[in-house]
Amino acid sequence: MMNRRNLLATSAAGLAMPSIARAQTNWPERPVRIVVPYPPGAFNDSLGRLVGDGMQAAVGQPGVVENRSGAGGTVGSQVVVQSPPDGHTILVCNSANLVFNTFIYPNLGYNTQRDLAPLGVSARLANVFVVNPAVVPATSMAEVIARAKARPGALNYASSGSGSSPHLAAELFKARAGIDIVHVPYRGSAPAVTDMLGGSVGMMFDNIPNVLQHIQAGRMRALAVTGTERDPALPDVPTMLEAGVPDYSMYVWFGFAATGATPAPIVARLATAIRGIVTAPAIQARIRQLGAEPWAQTPEEMKALMAREHEVWGPVIRNAGITA
Repeated sequence: MMNRRNLLATSAAGLAMPSIARAQTNWPERPVRIVVPYPPGAFNDSLGRLVGDGMQAAVGQPGVVENRSGAGGTVGSQVVVQSPPDGHTILVCNSANLVFNTFIYPNLGYNTQRDLAPLGVSARLANVFVVNPAVVPATSMAEVIARAKARPGALNYASSGSGSSPHLAAELFKARAGIDIVHVPYRGSAPAVTDMLGGSVGMMFDNIPNVLQHIQAGRMRALAVTGTERDPALPDVPTMLEAGVPDYSMYVWFGFAATGATPAPIVARLATAIRGIVTAPAIQARIRQLGAEPWAQTPEEMKALMAREHEVWGPVIRNAGITA
């Protein structure tokens, strides 16, 4: 009986191995679905579409962007985690949905370090703090801090969602400045920006590309950026440190991931294709035009970055009591 079982198992494995090898050899057999776990219009969406546009030339199949927003990026992330691990579905990811959500959603249902396979980082950017001058007529961070301290809990700020990088940027600001301002979360940057322009909320942190055109048009006033250096897109805007907020720096990074069990050869081909697309001079110029910094990192570097970010942001999120 044991010999028969061993023979059957060996036969099954023998049948499966050619199937797996054939799938790896023939990949991709259909369009690559690029899941953006946020609404259209923000940098995540723009980056996904830039890579989608380059997929046909890179791998011989088109990239099709699918926006699956909700719950701070967890809805779209879950879609990819639960997809067949065949390299035909990938995720646009960032600091929020790969790191922050681990601590914010106690019942996340998946482990980002285990259930997603890093394909590489493509870009990074700083957030920027902006006000609607008609609602919060401040011209410096010092004025905002003074207003907040004079009326604790009276000022509100928008974000692209609970646990998003703009939300955490604001929580870090609250902690460093010792102020109390009220969080108003939205389902993505676009609706938050719409309400900012309409005057429903007076201020917010956001990724620079999402609000750059409104700053340039004078509809929003930029008071500080979160990076350690001034941003090339906003050279006249001081850093948070320069603006008087102590011990403050933050960058947001963006990349791609596949379903965790995707075969290593397919992961390697995807990573190579994406890196080739995002490091092309025309694409790098477009990334800069959108307000971000081209920042290509390998899958191994991305994995190490995720581990470091977990160590940094876990204590911040727990100490602030941020939960979904």
